[in-house]
Amino acid sequence: MGPPSVLENLPLMSDTLAVRPDAEPAARRSDSSSISPPDASGHPALHERLLEPLAARLKRHKITRIGLEFLDRCADFHLKDLRIDDMDDHRGASILGRRVVNFGSDSFLGLDRDERVQKAIVESLPQWGTHNGASRAFSSVALCTEAEARLARWLGVEDTLIFPSVTLANAGLIPALASKGDLLVVDRQSHDSIHQATKIASSNGARVVEMHPCRGDVLESLLSSHEGGKGSITAVDGVYSMSGKVSPLAELNEVARRHGGFLYIDDAHGTGVVGPRGRGAASVALPSLRGVLQVGSLSKGFSCLGAYVTCHPELKRILKIRSSTFIFGGPVPPPYLAAIIAVCDILDSPEGDELIAHLRSLVVRLTEGLNRLDLIVAGGVAPIVSVQVGEIEETFAAGKWLFDRGYYVQSATYPAVGINEGLIRIQVNANHRPEAIDGLIAAFADLKREHRLPAASAQRPRAVL
Repeated sequence: MGPPSVLENLPLMSDTLAVRPDAEPAARRSDSSSISPPDASGHPALHERLLEPLAARLKRHKITRIGLEFLDRCADFHLKDLRIDDMDDHRGASILGRRVVNFGSDSFLGLDRDERVQKAIVESLPQWGTHNGASRAFSSVALCTEAEARLARWLGVEDTLIFPSVTLANAGLIPALASKGDLLVVDRQSHDSIHQATKIASSNGARVVEMHPCRGDVLESLLSSHEGGKGSITAVDGVYSMSGKVSPLAELNEVARRHGGFLYIDDAHGTGVVGPRGRGAASVALPSLRGVLQVGSLSKGFSCLGAYVTCHPELKRILKIRSSTFIFGGPVPPPYLAAIIAVCDILDSPEGDELIAHLRSLVVRLTEGLNRLDLIVAGGVAPIVSVQVGEIEETFAAGKWLFDRGYYVQSATYPAVGINEGLIRIQVNANHRPEAIDGLIAAFADLKREHRLPAASAQRPRAVL
């Protein structure tokens, strides 16, 4: 017999819901005050919400309580949990009853609107259906084998292994690579999914060390001071998701390899858009991707679904049996596997080169315009550009100010960034019109006058802590 259900331990909301020895069965009672009229689904709705004790307990957690209170206080301008009612081919969107240009989309290349990608999805349906209903531990459709091989050819590696998402890839791969007694070095500023995976690895007995700042000399010191650095895994982002900055991958890889370790790179935000033919940030910094583990996204730049990790056939076999999320995470639906192959064909062509070059020209147009305004601008290697604001409420207010003038951007605040390091996050897409970029720059010029954004010229060089 398994452990008691969580619900069994929750207190009942009222005596009307408690079962008493002298109570008349509910179906025979003349007093039905404890039951509401049927709801929209036709089922009776209880006055009392049975999960309310659980919600009440969670609200007592200090961070949760502060977060909810803050969201309530900033409800009119934080622009979180939005609904997009429609969108067009150039990132025009209807949000909160307003027509805006969406600079919050991570479909960087605009391939979500590409007829060939959409056609690949539709044409695969008659043969493969909407879903392969089995764990990949048991079976995979032929399209999956074909997609993994096509990804490997595009990346110039021996093989790849597909996961349902980057988050699930990290959650399964990092504990699979760093088990009991192994050394795992993690960049403090890496993506949350890496840190969540690190907790699993740590609970399994891995020795976890945090690296900050993310530099080769810092990694050198860490690996030198911890015995057993041979075989260590150093996990970093390729492109930081919030700021758009790029990690110093060449120096990190040199140090890791010299100590007999390996570099694990989450390049979700560089996949398809950075480096030759979009092969990612590591393809710029390193002569080959064959000596690192690169995790890439098949959603963002690819506009499909899933993730991959680079590997070779024997390592692939090992990862399949050591990664829990490969076994239990479910497969990528076949129509998206067909779309992944179609995107690889586009990227591996002169047309793909032109598409990436066009996206790059839009990013340069934006960063040059923002720099002329003397703003503190970061990123720009990938199509993620950030502008520093500061305090949380000021960052929300700046984002809402731009929204009211027709531009949706993302206000990134703690805990995604430092406590008073709020920033405006802009994601440039290849199907943004140049005039939309120019309009956003002009809106930032007005925003700077209204909100007194920090000036780049006023910044003093400071030591990195």
